[in-house]
Amino acid sequence: MNAYSLRDVTYSYGGPTVLAVPDASIPAGGITAFVGPNGAGKTTLLNLLAFLSSPAGGEILFFDEPVTRPRMGAQRRRVSLLLQTPYLFQTTVLGNIEWGLKVRGLEARERRRRVGYAVERMGLSGYEQRHARTLSGGEAQRLALARILALEPEVLLLDEPMSHLDDESRARIEETLREWVADRDATVLLSTHDVSRAYRLGASIRRLENGALREADADNVFRGRPVPGEPGVFDTGKVRLIVQPLPGSARCVRISPREVVLSREAFTSSARNNLPGTVVRTEMIDEIEVLVTLDCGEPIVAVITKHSLRKLGFAAGTPAIASFKASAIIVC
Repeated sequence: MNAYSLRDVTYSYGGPTVLAVPDASIPAGGITAFVGPNGAGKTTLLNLLAFLSSPAGGEILFFDEPVTRPRMGAQRRRVSLLLQTPYLFQTTVLGNIEWGLKVRGLEARERRRRVGYAVERMGLSGYEQRHARTLSGGEAQRLALARILALEPEVLLLDEPMSHLDDESRARIEETLREWVADRDATVLLSTHDVSRAYRLGASIRRLENGALREADADNVFRGRPVPGEPGVFDTGKVRLIVQPLPGSARCVRISPREVVLSREAFTSSARNNLPGTVVRTEMIDEIEVLVTLDCGEPIVAVITKHSLRKLGFAAGTPAIASFKASAIIVC
């Protein structure tokens, strides 16, 4: 069964069309990640799937039922959306989590059960009487997610849920999402500019570019086979990669864009993979980072800082070298 089916869905903010999805289905159960640069339409799509906006044209089905005004209230209660910068009520951690449960009329015993689960799951035990305004950025994001988990939604939507978080909060949220899906057969949809993070979550990846949605492999996934008689050499047919360890049965390898180092010229390092290529495009991820795609025979994607982009002078057509360690490559 599909959680959502979209048919000829379009959306605009009163001007040009910013989202156009002729035909797409998103399966129920598991994690689906919408990846793409800022302005690609990720937040717009999540707002439509949360039933906070209605498409300008086309139809959305939710678990095979059309999303219509008479049904929308009941359908909306099955979905929760975590915004990139969530609003917290000016009260305690406990008050924030309990708010939605009280609105829905749950009895005190059931509220305590749900609050206890959400607090423990998000590492907020002992914080119940802390005021929300005293929390750090990571703690506030964990509280916002705890508030949603307490509602026990059938579908959980998250807009860039781990941007600019501390490592502890990011790891906690990733673990929670995986367990939420495994324990409840729930559906999680999230937007992110970080393909490697989506891959770590085991997500099915859909790419949004200029308002168009399409299925996509994770960046830096290479298919091929080990070279007989040359231990550790993986041949894609276009490039040869040094991979350690490399089992003889390997047919697919991948590397996180954050493990790829870019330079204008070769330099001495421990990286055994040094692939010359040409910059194809650069895409701003946020105010700090940039996604750079090289053509090295195979497309190689790297994440670098905006400062590094300016320092290296990268633009479409610029020669560059992609370097990465053999141990950083993972066999699919």
